[in-house]
Order: sequence, then structure tokens, then C-alpha cells
Amino acid sequence: RIAEEEGVAAVALHARTAAQAYSGQADWDRIAELKQAVGTIPVLGNGDIWSADDAVAMVEHTGCDGVVVGRGCLGRPWLFTDLAAAFAGSHVRVVPDLREVLRRHAELLVEFHQDEARGCRDIRKHIAWYLKGFPVGGDLRHQLGLVDSLAALDRLVDTLDLDQPWPGD
Repeated sequence: RIAEEEGVAAVALHARTAAQAYSGQADWDRIAELKQAVGTIPVLGNGDIWSADDAVAMVEHTGCDGVVVGRGCLGRPWLFTDLAAAFAGSHVRVVPDLREVLRRHAELLVEFHQDEARGCRDIRKHIAWYLKGFPVGGDLRHQLGLVDSLAALDRLVDTLDLDQPWPGD
């Protein structure tokens, strides 16, 4: 209420405690309580948004005005397209091709850094998020964590079984 009285444009609440860190479940009821407590400013909810359906469920559960996405977008850059579609009433979701997503992300990093080796070093930290939930052996994960060129990335990604469906929640 103080923030509202001081003129903030909106307030966001992450519904997980500091003690929980990255474990446990976000308590969306706290977001609903905040929404009821403030008067006119928008309330944004955060916590456990891994899909567009999660975001819609949070809004329905809490009455919040929007969502804030944190770790849920890591390895899922298409999540924002899905969020826009879901909040526009569409049930159609993006089903990406892992090879295309990884390659395009790496290309954009190479372009951003203007250096292939540096861009490929940068993609390494994202690879684990992209592969989360996929049955990929430790040796291959290790090799992908050492990628130093787009050609090396292509060779390793070509060894993945990319016909498997995207892992669920």
C-alpha cells in the first residue's frame, strides 16, 4: 500500500520464500492476497510459470493482472509467443524443433559477440536448459558443454534423437 501511495506503476510478487530458494512450490494464494490488498495498481504474479497454461492458471487462481517469468523461459525462448497466444485466447502452442532452436540461438550469440568461439562458449550455458528432461547421456552433455564452433555444435546435435517429443512439465 505504501508503494501504491508513493506512485509505483505496478507491483510484482514472487510467491516463493527466500528460504525455499529454487525448491518447493510457489504459494499463489499470497499473490491473491496482495491483489485484494492493493487498490488500483496492477499486481503481477511470479513463481512456477513454466508454460503458457501455468500463466493462465495463475491469473485465474489469483486474479492478478499479469505474470512475470523467471527461470521458466530458460531453454524455452518460445514461451513468450505461447504466453501472448494464451492470453489472446488461443490454445495453439509452439512446438519447436530442438535442432533449429539450438542452432539459431548459437548463431545469434555468434552475431552478438561478433566472434564464433565466444558465441559458442556462450551457448554452452543454455544447452543444459534446452536438454532438460531429454534422455541425453552424460558424455554427450559433457561434449556439448565444450562446444567451440557452430560446426561442432551441428555434429553433436546430429547425434541426438530429435524425434522424441518435448518433455512435459
